[in-house]
Amino acid sequence: MNVAAFMHGESIMFVFGGLALFVFGINMMSDSLKAAAGNKLKAIIEKTTNTPLKGILMGIFLTVLIQSSSGTTALMIGLLRAGLMTLPQAVGIIMGANIGTTVTAFIIGLPIADYGLLILFVGVVMSFVKNRKVHHFGGVLIGLGMLFVGLNTMSSGLKPLAATPAAEAMFQTFSNNWFLGTIFGTLFTALVQSSSAAIGVLEKLYALNAEGIESITLSGAIPILLGANIGTTITALLASIGGNIESRRASFIHILFNVVSAVIFLIILVPYEALVVWVEARFLAPFSMLTIAFAHAFQNIAMTFILYFFIKQMIYLAKIVIKDKSGKVIPEDMFDEKIIEESPSLALEFVKRTILYMGSIVKDYFDIVRVYSFKENSKLVEEGYQHEMMIDTYDQKLHDYLIKISRAGLDKQDSLKLSRDLDTIKDFERIGDHLTNIIQFFEERYQESQLLSVEGTRDLHELYDVIGQMLEDTLNSFENQDIALAKKVVETEDLVDELEEKFRYRYIERLKNGDVTFVVAANYPDILANLERIGDHLMNIVSSVIEPMYVPQSILVPKPHEVDKDI
Repeated sequence: MNVAAFMHGESIMFVFGGLALFVFGINMMSDSLKAAAGNKLKAIIEKTTNTPLKGILMGIFLTVLIQSSSGTTALMIGLLRAGLMTLPQAVGIIMGANIGTTVTAFIIGLPIADYGLLILFVGVVMSFVKNRKVHHFGGVLIGLGMLFVGLNTMSSGLKPLAATPAAEAMFQTFSNNWFLGTIFGTLFTALVQSSSAAIGVLEKLYALNAEGIESITLSGAIPILLGANIGTTITALLASIGGNIESRRASFIHILFNVVSAVIFLIILVPYEALVVWVEARFLAPFSMLTIAFAHAFQNIAMTFILYFFIKQMIYLAKIVIKDKSGKVIPEDMFDEKIIEESPSLALEFVKRTILYMGSIVKDYFDIVRVYSFKENSKLVEEGYQHEMMIDTYDQKLHDYLIKISRAGLDKQDSLKLSRDLDTIKDFERIGDHLTNIIQFFEERYQESQLLSVEGTRDLHELYDVIGQMLEDTLNSFENQDIALAKKVVETEDLVDELEEKFRYRYIERLKNGDVTFVVAANYPDILANLERIGDHLMNIVSSVIEPMYVPQSILVPKPHEVDKDI
């Protein structure tokens, strides 16, 4: 009894250890491929998905490229949140990602797993090369090697476990109950957040039949496969949380697409299974892992073809289910070059609305950073970096769009307005940089368990209150060209300078008195300085409302601690 329990415990350890290696390998391969591609992925998606059909093709290409449908959908959600992609384009990406992810199942099914250690070795050697691309592709091979090593490790544990009476009873249950199989596939995939991992385990279990071990049958495997497609939507759902209305609708459509696909194939389960059996008998070896890969690919390709003609209906349903109650609307016709041709002045009005939307993203980012400053939360860090990406994207696109407007021919007043707009978007972008600096400072503090002192917390709350109101007044002043409110912001900036200086002095006094140690509060002055710099940039924005020809004084004569390191 004890020997059997030990053997089963060891087998379970192999299964979970192998699964961990597999998931880590998939993630590492995906991250390395994205790193090798750099920021080009976002630009590629944005420029080549202007129709749903192009979106499908790009979704396939991108998912094959980075080997992660979750990564593709997360990038798509990010563009939606920034307002740089429409919902019809996003639906195409979703459909294409579902097809692209099936390639991983075919890679797993190929007879190259025995070379996993060799692939891993080559990847490690390449990772030591200083060349950036070679280094990243070394990471890809390390991930691929770990994927195969994980598969073989899982297989070592699955063989003895699959031969136990309990496992045989479970496989029998799944074979006779499609509902339980679907639920299991959904929950398992949602748990590991990788449909590739779920399908990899399923392929290995199915292949055990060829070795004389009665494991999962096609009748049991296909419902689990369909459930895995539902479970993989968890990533897009998580990525859309806190996002704009369009990103939440895209997440809903992703879930709708995969659930409808699963339901349709469960209805035709018997003929579908017969088709897979015929393909296996005709083209594949019995109980081949590629049989599962084919079943996965056929379902996704077939449903993409069918539901492509219902994209409008899915979008309509998403708008009914997820209503926009926020009132925060992404400006229409953003970056539309046709408007420049028709009326450069009108294009400038659209720019103003887009700058205000960019400002609202900065405001949201400020609120995130403020909360994170007093309570550690890794989700806020992810959300913050997402906002930083959105702000940088708007900075680049607005700059390029304004340059195109300037070439269209403007009168003196509009040229003045365009110059002010260029300064404003750069100030908003700089505020985003300072907020990112603050997040990174607090990440360091939390990692070292460096909590703020009571006095430091009180001072920081006061400074956040003043700058938060200043940011609110700045946005209102810019929107309404309110000179009186703009002058109030300028006066408030003087208060921010005084508070930053006073709080820095108090910090030094606490150091002198031994109330805090230098190690514990090392970056507190840097946090204060970044907040003070935010005040300077807000003053720059409203100063252009007061005086169109205003040149920021910080550019002419910056204070030593105010110099932006990233310029």
